[in-house]
Amino acid sequence: MARTKFKCQFVICVCLIFTGNVRSLPIPLPSIETTDSVYSNVLGEVTSEIVNSYGREIETKTNNELPVNRTFQLSERSYMRPGQSASRYNIHITRDGDTFRGRAVIDIQLTEATRGNQMFFNLADLVVSNVQLGVLTTGNAQDASFAYLEDEQRLRITPLASRPISYVAIIEYSGNLREDGFGLYRGQYGDTEYVAMNLHATNARRVFPCLDEPNLSAVTSFTFEGFDHETILSNAQLEDNEQESSITFRPLEAPSYLWGMVAHNLQEVTQLASTNARLYVRPGINSNLHSVASIAISDFYNNLNVWTGQAHSEMLLNQNGNLHVMTLPDVSRDWYALSTICIWEPYVLTEERGSVAQRKLIFVNIAESMARQWFGYMLRIENWRYQWISSGLTSYSAYEIIRNFQTGEDIALIDMDSIFTTDVIQESLLRDSYASARPIQTAANIYTETDIRQHINGILKYKAPAILRMVNFSLVNPPDNNFIRDAARILLETRAFVPITSQSLYDAIESTGVANQSDFISTWVTNPGYPIVNVSLGDGGLTLRQRRFGFSPVPDRRYHIPITYTTESEPQFDNIQDIRIMTSDSETISVDLGEDWIIINLQGQGYYRVNYSPDLWERIILALEDTERRENIHLLNRASLVDDSFNLARAGELNYEIALRIALTMENELDYAVWRAFIRNMDFLKKRLIPFVSSNDDLDDEIYLRLIRRIVTLFEEEIDFTPSQAQEPAMRTLTRGLVMDHACRSGYDPCIAAAVDLFYNPNDPEAVNPNIPHDLRPAVYCTMVMEGDESVREALDLHMSNEVSGYERLVILQALACSQDEGFINEYLTNTVSENSPYALGERLKIFEAVASSSVENAGIAFTFLRLNTNRIRNMYGGSEKLEEALYILGENLITEDLVNEFQIWINSIDSIDNLGDSRDFALRVRDNAMENIRWNNNHLQEIYEWIDLNHAPSVIVSTLLLSVSIIIALFIH
Repeated sequence: MARTKFKCQFVICVCLIFTGNVRSLPIPLPSIETTDSVYSNVLGEVTSEIVNSYGREIETKTNNELPVNRTFQLSERSYMRPGQSASRYNIHITRDGDTFRGRAVIDIQLTEATRGNQMFFNLADLVVSNVQLGVLTTGNAQDASFAYLEDEQRLRITPLASRPISYVAIIEYSGNLREDGFGLYRGQYGDTEYVAMNLHATNARRVFPCLDEPNLSAVTSFTFEGFDHETILSNAQLEDNEQESSITFRPLEAPSYLWGMVAHNLQEVTQLASTNARLYVRPGINSNLHSVASIAISDFYNNLNVWTGQAHSEMLLNQNGNLHVMTLPDVSRDWYALSTICIWEPYVLTEERGSVAQRKLIFVNIAESMARQWFGYMLRIENWRYQWISSGLTSYSAYEIIRNFQTGEDIALIDMDSIFTTDVIQESLLRDSYASARPIQTAANIYTETDIRQHINGILKYKAPAILRMVNFSLVNPPDNNFIRDAARILLETRAFVPITSQSLYDAIESTGVANQSDFISTWVTNPGYPIVNVSLGDGGLTLRQRRFGFSPVPDRRYHIPITYTTESEPQFDNIQDIRIMTSDSETISVDLGEDWIIINLQGQGYYRVNYSPDLWERIILALEDTERRENIHLLNRASLVDDSFNLARAGELNYEIALRIALTMENELDYAVWRAFIRNMDFLKKRLIPFVSSNDDLDDEIYLRLIRRIVTLFEEEIDFTPSQAQEPAMRTLTRGLVMDHACRSGYDPCIAAAVDLFYNPNDPEAVNPNIPHDLRPAVYCTMVMEGDESVREALDLHMSNEVSGYERLVILQALACSQDEGFINEYLTNTVSENSPYALGERLKIFEAVASSSVENAGIAFTFLRLNTNRIRNMYGGSEKLEEALYILGENLITEDLVNEFQIWINSIDSIDNLGDSRDFALRVRDNAMENIRWNNNHLQEIYEWIDLNHAPSVIVSTLLLSVSIIIALFIH
């Protein structure tokens, strides 16, 4: 009898074990477990390898051989709870109006050494009603003790008394549908709603209890019930046995933050040439608004498949084989989920002959969103400190794809090299110049939600692709080799779905044949800031000296700098890859210049600034002043000379006389990249000069305007403020819109007169002209709002109510922020946080940014508004991420000492500490940046004023008076 009882018990145990194992059959590779009694709280730096070294033979993986949780030993993988892992999640979400109920069934494994310890899961903004624990199966589940630790965003579960090592947890909970664009949220357009799920980076915990560290993968399936939309899309294919009331998606292995879902009634666009990429828009959208995006999506999809060497439709077994691109009318947020992409409507829909500036935004946003399928989903990072790899490869590949798309003889094509240099490299150099700058790879792993958010949304979005581009130019010959692309392909082939570190990228690069590059790259990613290279001419040739650059004194560091150069007698600006690497503090280059100029850092592709000795600057300036010799200098180097000289002067490394002399040579300039660099830097001066002169009656309040009058001479002759032909090169159109906006905001009368002339409809003098060239509308609208009265705003409101395009609506909303009517601006900002705000979620922050940037007076209003409405801004703009974006923009526009002092008092107040919450450290860095700029005000404003006063153009009083009269007459007539 005893023997029979034992046999029965044995059979039952075997069945239980077999049942538990069967649950994991779709992914055959088991988790690595350990019985070690000692474990560390710190994640290791070395990952288990699929292959030990990169050789000529590279291991490939079939779709059914994907690894699960095999990066670390079980005791080391989770930082939050070492010794605990989750191998499977079954998530059932039932919608109930504005709320939802959730049921999570989670397979949990514990190590022998930690089986008696409390279990933890990440959890935020959810209410747990019940937790049950079963051993191996749910059949023997029993109620378990649990507690929610709100401050830690953790759910704590007490183990069963028997202390098993394998559990199945059943957790029942509830939550609210969010309205801030992350987690499980509801969006709206007109009377129609959609529901979306965006879990990146730490928002899975707001939808279900989970371990959401990026190195932790699990087989996950979702069931959605009560979502009565026409279409529900997610990462995976639908299960075959669907029920009418619910939809279940097939299980996929992934970290929790990489899941997404959209339940919608959007309309599918059928014009896409590529059958595996699909575009969805609001019903009723005219086809001419999505034709540009349709063509771009098809091209990008096919070329990303080729560029990566990995077909999107074959990434995973059970994945949704199509790539669904959905245009959301209200939410602007990065998207990382597989097979679904959500992009804000202004970054997708445009007229076929619409704004070139918008087309640039569309290409970049679509290409980056699509590239994340490979470099955000397939390639996964071990810890958020390595996010620079994902962001860098995403943007690098996106710009490569767009550049190929925009290469040809058609004048409508955009010069993407100019865009990358000005929008990515130079923007990154600017942000990286502050003493508060941080490295794009932190020294240690990061785990807290605040640190993760501020890291992944920080400078690495600009700096990572800039560094990768520099590295690609620096370490390989011939120039048609693209070893960053080749390394990316190797990673996708050998490290797909396995958490990687920087060393993984370095190894992949080495496998392409580029050796000894890890030290070179690591100096750029592990150090903040970047170097300045000082160049002087001596008897032995050129002497180069390096040190770290900064607007304020910063700790010195040594970088590995790729030095490229060319001379006037033998100009070779395209020879970017003829490089020497500078690793020491100083080096000498043997070169006989004679009276030639020399340019270092060809096309501005190196991530550093160059400061020449006065005699070498003089040679460059003389060439820039000569209209023929100027053209011998590459346009991107002309842009870099402007950008470097003004930032060197801003840091006290260069006399402002040199920078301003270079500025005066803009009277010979027509190229977009150079004007973009000029206006970025002159905006900084203009905003500070205006309050400086207005505070002293003895100073000329048109001092900056006098500089503009001299500089725009050639621009007016060759380009002018209104197009002279129906079709012109896209880059010329971009240049006109850029220069007109700056000139009109500076008070340049011919620009203002052109805006007044364009604004009103010739057939209806009280309505806005519908035929204003698209790229001039920001300048024309803003100018009229500044110069006009309430009737202008009313005309724009009426025009906006009839506008179908989300981008054109956004242009009007930003232009309204140019008003100098304090009452209107206060009401305008208040409406962005009102309970029934008339503005979409993505529009609210854009309005705040436009107000804060428009004038010193409006910056003061924006600061007061933010101070009094911090929590409402966080809630109504889209969370702490958007609050921090608002803080950054505000900080860049705190341009008087009084404003900075008020900001300083506020962030030290109890009110600030309570309301800023986990964004306070970010606000302190904003304060530090603003104080650096105030020190600049005190050191340089008087000097700049005096130089312009002595070097402005001849008097134009008569012409200015006549133009002013014409403007007054035009305004009176309208």
